[in-house]
Amino acid sequence: MSPANRQHVDLINGPIDSSLRRFAVPMAFSFLVNMVYSLIDRFYASRLGDAAIAAIGSSDQVAFFMFTLASGFGVGSGIIVARRIGEGNRAEAARTASQAIVAMAILAASVTGLLYLALPGLPALLRMNDVVSQYAVQYMGFLFLGFTANLLNFQMFSILRSTGNAVFPMVVLICTTIINAVVAPFLIFGIGPFPEMGLGGAGLATAFAQICGTSVSLWAIMSGKASMRFDFTAFRLDTHLLLRIARQGIPASLQMLSVSLNRLALFGIVGGFGTSVTAAYTLGLNVDMFVFMSVFAVAMTVEVATGQNIGAGKHDRVHGFHRSAIRQLSVLMGSLALAVWFFGEPFVRLYTTNPDTVTEAVRYLHTTVFGYIFFAVGLATVRVFSGAGAPFLSMAITAGGLLGLQLPLAWILSHSTPLAQHGIWIAIVVGYALFAAAALYVYRRGIWKNAVV
Repeated sequence: MSPANRQHVDLINGPIDSSLRRFAVPMAFSFLVNMVYSLIDRFYASRLGDAAIAAIGSSDQVAFFMFTLASGFGVGSGIIVARRIGEGNRAEAARTASQAIVAMAILAASVTGLLYLALPGLPALLRMNDVVSQYAVQYMGFLFLGFTANLLNFQMFSILRSTGNAVFPMVVLICTTIINAVVAPFLIFGIGPFPEMGLGGAGLATAFAQICGTSVSLWAIMSGKASMRFDFTAFRLDTHLLLRIARQGIPASLQMLSVSLNRLALFGIVGGFGTSVTAAYTLGLNVDMFVFMSVFAVAMTVEVATGQNIGAGKHDRVHGFHRSAIRQLSVLMGSLALAVWFFGEPFVRLYTTNPDTVTEAVRYLHTTVFGYIFFAVGLATVRVFSGAGAPFLSMAITAGGLLGLQLPLAWILSHSTPLAQHGIWIAIVVGYALFAAAALYVYRRGIWKNAVV
């Protein structure tokens, strides 16, 4: 059996519960490893003070915001590849992948250029004070050097996961995280022959690691070492196919964009309560994101399984994967909520000794843990819609729950009641609950079943 086949999980014929776990676990680990990029930067930056932590937190939201503008194209191509795999048409799946990677390279380079043009005005947009602003510009100036590589990696990983291979992306991410962890302190603190670059060194280390990862991924796919191989024979951009990818990808981008806009807006609201609260929110959000990596992995598994099984004409398995995801995630989220409640404070103290920051971060965590299961149920459900080829429906529910409900409620509770910043934390939980309720209602109506890919 080839390495590519050993990495493959059969989502069309395998047992649902175990197939979901076998596919989701390496993907969750990949996402967790990816999160370590920022945590490594935060750990080293914490030696520079709370302002540096706040700068990285806000800067990462900017990068995530721009990432969502282009990454939806990767999601769209993955949805189409999954459907073609389910239909047994691997040649068309490979052609779709080849078209997508070239288009993504063009798109990623354009977005990177926009980031550098916008860089001088970003600190004011996020209401950063002078110290945080200085750190943020320094960090982002180097971080954006790897932005194109990051998007290309996302595109390739999306394609490979759509074929049933979640292991290769995990291996690449582990390697790049190790590179980042090793290189970062040399560049930040000027160890040995390296100049002391401060927070700029953290950005440069991350960019260098991302470029290394992209180089390895391209080599593996071009040489046939992964489960998909690009086909550039008589290559010409197929505008009709790219438009079909875009029709799937644009709503996916808008969905992720709504998440990013919501976080950026929340950072703006939180920023009005001072640096300590911003640093607390940054650290608390990191804990949440660690927890949610498993949610993202299971939800993406549901999306891929939905596309493949609809392509294979096995609609009952779509419902089976959805039920399995909710059941397994509910148990997992309940367990992780308890772990965060009891062990969140020691994690926060790894990054800061400021008592105000620690107190507020723990308060955040002891509130938002009540939204974990709601978020998991909502995300697993809307990914059924996108996997079926109804991404606009998925986008509308996500954006409505976050931008339409959670964000206004956060503003009202924090500015019109004595709750202050605690009102923001409560609004996050309520928003997740409403998101889950809306997603389940639409799922049961079944209007997503008529989508065409």
